Amino acid sequence: MIDGVIKYSIEHTTKDAPAFNDYEALEALRSRLFTLGLIGVQDGIGYGNISVREKNSKSFFITATQTGDLTSLTNEYYTYISDYNFSQFKVISQGKHQPSSEALSHAMIYQISPEINAVIHIHSKALWEFMKENNSLGTNAEYGTAQMAEEIASLYENRNPFDESIFVMRGHEDGIIAFAKSIQGAELSLYRTIQRHLVK
Repeated sequence: MIDGVIKYSIEHTTKDAPAFNDYEALEALRSRLFTLGLIGVQDGIGYGNISVREKNSKSFFITATQTGDLTSLTNEYYTYISDYNFSQFKVISQGKHQPSSEALSHAMIYQISPEINAVIHIHSKALWEFMKENNSLGTNAEYGTAQMAEEIASLYENRNPFDESIFVMRGHEDGIIAFAKSIQGAELSLYRTIQRHLVK
């Protein structure tokens, strides 16, 4: 099991995360993304992660760190983020495994609007390069950093997030993030962008 390096401070409780109703839908999404090679492992480094907001809450469930090489994930590989603090660059989590290195980037996206309920982070070299070359909405910071969270907030400061619910991570090779009001909506946003830019 391999993944990116966690750069934020973390207060983690190693015990079962709470059960969540969206597990099956989230895992089905991850399975499709894994099959397409949009989540996985390359050169010993894992990539890609997904999350879903806990209903009517700032909390969310996210794939655990070091899971990029796993074909499927049981409940124990989804970690609960109960709270976070951007000024301290810190997350509070609970689960059998620590959360993804991108947990605070996901947290910032949820912070943008209470209507955002799902976030997808995938890797696709072809789409990443196309979006960069065509000046698509994007960030420049390295993954998992405070600067990344700040840039995400700035992207949507004066923009309706649902008008452009996908952006390229120029400072994180091959990285792309999509989000929406639902798991299905986030997946659709991603596939529409792939179809628009890559399918001839």
